[in-house]
Amino acid sequence: MENSKSYFLNVRLLRKVLIFADDIIHFVVALVLVACAALIIVKTLPNFYNHGITGIIHILNDVLLTLIVMELLWPIVRFLQRKPFSLNPFLYIGIISCTRRILMIEAEHSVLSQVSGHSSQWAELWPVLAELGANVTIVLVLAVALRMVGTREN
Repeated sequence: MENSKSYFLNVRLLRKVLIFADDIIHFVVALVLVACAALIIVKTLPNFYNHGITGIIHILNDVLLTLIVMELLWPIVRFLQRKPFSLNPFLYIGIISCTRRILMIEAEHSVLSQVSGHSSQWAELWPVLAELGANVTIVLVLAVALRMVGTREN
């Protein structure tokens, strides 16, 4: 009987140590994500001096990347607060990622057409349109999923 009490005390102590270690690791990951977001913003600052279209494209790209990194932080914060798991941040990340890619494709295509001075031929244009269509479809699917998950979680 005494042996089983000792065993359960050891298991409880081990569980507490593991939960504490898990919390510390999640906290460190959260700090790293915040540091990454800050570094992306700092890296973006020189682009404000470039008033051309490429500077604006880089700023927009970096700001959306920062939003993605910060959205990754929310599941960790919810975990540390002992709140239930939520899919919403991941759906937001998907929507922001696809929107970022849509904007980047359009910007790159616009810059290339301005630089070359001629309109693209269908052979060059259809892969761009296919990628844009795929990203728009993904955004719509994720928006519907967000709506469905949002009504279930509330």
